[in-house]
Amino acid sequence: MKRVYIFKDGVQQASTATKESAVDLIRQYQKLETHPILRAEFSIIVGEEEFIPYPSQKKPPKRKFEMER
Repeated sequence: MKRVYIFKDGVQQASTATKESAVDLIRQYQKLETHPILRAEFSIIVGEEEFIPYPSQKKPPKRKFEMER
């Protein structure tokens, strides 16, 4: 699934499904800026979101010769 990630001064702030909604969200953030000199820099990155599951928690069976020590 493609996602658009929004960054404010290099820190991720949000992610959206489309570039248009990302630009709208950035405009909302920009309206909240209080001082012209302290304006933040916004950027977006389009990427593929992929969830990586944890490996199985099952422990491998112990070998017989290791248990006799």
